[in-house]
Amino acid sequence: MPKDGKTTIVRTGEGHTARITRSGDGTVRVEQHGKDHAALAIQSDDGSVLDIAQSGESASANVTQVGGCNSSRLTQSGNGNSATVVQRGSGNSTVVRQGNSDD
Repeated sequence: MPKDGKTTIVRTGEGHTARITRSGDGTVRVEQHGKDHAALAIQSDDGSVLDIAQSGESASANVTQVGGCNSSRLTQSGNGNSATVVQRGSGNSTVVRQGNSDD
């Protein structure tokens, strides 16, 4: 992990899986473009920020955040996408946007 507490993953194509486990505060950004992508993110402790952007079709994202004051943003464009967000603790926030690539 970089010393600044930020992790960025960018993928283009088909069938990628990103599994991110992070303990401690910091920012994780995942971009996946294409189809049949999956993202699984687990963050623990307080003050984590997660940003997942998936474009294409048949993408899935599963997010678990444990601790307080965590925030997640999940944006999916395309058809047949799914998202699950689980947050435990207090002061957590999440934004999920899903839509067709034609929107």
